[in-house]
Amino acid sequence: MFTIVKNKNEANAITHAGTFHADDVFASVFLSKLYDVKLYRASEIDPQDKLDNKIIFDIGHGEFDHHDQTAKVRTNGIKYSSFGLLFEKFGPDYLKKKKVDDAEYCYNAFLKELVIQIDAVDNGDFPPNHKEYTTRTLDNVISIFNKTWKEDTDNDEMFLKAFLIAEQIFDRIEKRIIDSIAAKKKVEQAISESQNHILYLKEYMPFMDFLLTSQDPKAKEIYLAIFPSNRGGFNIRTINKEIGNHENRLDFPREWGGKTSEELIALTNIQSFRFCHNGLFLCSCDTLEDAYLIASLAITKK
Repeated sequence: MFTIVKNKNEANAITHAGTFHADDVFASVFLSKLYDVKLYRASEIDPQDKLDNKIIFDIGHGEFDHHDQTAKVRTNGIKYSSFGLLFEKFGPDYLKKKKVDDAEYCYNAFLKELVIQIDAVDNGDFPPNHKEYTTRTLDNVISIFNKTWKEDTDNDEMFLKAFLIAEQIFDRIEKRIIDSIAAKKKVEQAISESQNHILYLKEYMPFMDFLLTSQDPKAKEIYLAIFPSNRGGFNIRTINKEIGNHENRLDFPREWGGKTSEELIALTNIQSFRFCHNGLFLCSCDTLEDAYLIASLAITKK
């Protein structure tokens, strides 16, 4: 449960008033997963607030604030935000209580998929922004719920609207992370069964990061993955050289890129070959047999 209260004496959590950002909104969402939150948004913190049994975050220079010179910094050089500080303290226990199969994996995935991004942007580490358009980070998305200069609106009401959006994002990221644990096990099994540098997955699932971090020696020898396409038929996907680097261990032949299905069939004599991406990282066809033919042909041309 989550409510915003106007009387500080009713609150069990305090954050700052005024303009809100992703860190204090997502911190509120996370706290609401731990207990029934009654949040007060304050302009300042007085000594009595620190003596009361309240969680104070993103204000007040306490354990869960990050605005003074002694603020914690991650080993990667990124400063913590209030959300990052709260997640570091309570995240491991939260995930253990959910009885996920691999709490450590889930914790690290949360850091990668959500927490550190919010930490970075809130502390001024912004992604490149092109002049032709606005790049929307999660912080930008949450910030658009602050009232405009022409709106005569209670900003606590706008905070609550942002909270509801952030809650959905948090829940979807959590769901995807937890579901990916089962995928990790299946990917490891597929790696152990792989042959001729080809990984075959009987159903689509996230696999790239699991393959690139696998301790199975066979993982380093896999060039291509075959799996069912959401559009029907099968995809053949190249394998990246490393996480975060889209350079591939093997590219599809350059003469395939962007060709029509008819042209691809003429080039390869593979009858259900229907697509090869211009970026040379993805092909598709109608049958599993042809998927293996495409993969094998690409490997011979390596």
